[in-house]
Amino acid sequence: MLYFLLTQLWSINPMYQYSLDSFVTFLYKAIDKTEAYASYAERCAALVQSIRKTVFTWVARGLFERHKLTFVALLTFRLLQRGVLGDAFDAECFNFLLRGPTKVVPENPLADWLPNAAWYAVQKLIEIPGFEAFATNMERDAPSRFKEWIQELHPEAVKLPLDWKRLDSQPFRKLM
Repeated sequence: MLYFLLTQLWSINPMYQYSLDSFVTFLYKAIDKTEAYASYAERCAALVQSIRKTVFTWVARGLFERHKLTFVALLTFRLLQRGVLGDAFDAECFNFLLRGPTKVVPENPLADWLPNAAWYAVQKLIEIPGFEAFATNMERDAPSRFKEWIQELHPEAVKLPLDWKRLDSQPFRKLM
């Protein structure tokens, strides 16, 4: 998975071309850095972690600053798809995150503090199982609490209002 991600980086910038030889070099460096373990399972887990970290470190050094976040996002999404990060991968949620809302929605009743683009996203979000009550909670149940949350400097680091704070244990769904 890592190698194929590296081979696709050229589409971001033609300078980002990695050969199989360079990837094998990253592998050897990671293997050399990994300490020995008594059990086979522990050794394998340590090797996988070391390989990911080594490849990320070496590749990130060669990327322009503006492309590093893209690389991290691609790597994270690939790991999510494979179930490596522990958070359950939901293709519908992933498509929503990438594409956003795509249909005509009712007028924004919270226009004084919520941008229309965000309201459109909320209307698409309520179509995903588990988010059906989100718009109602924002509009009727606790608009002032949602307004405070949205106006936070880093809302992603603050608990959501009402029962939505349960999303703290599901970071991918909270990101949506």
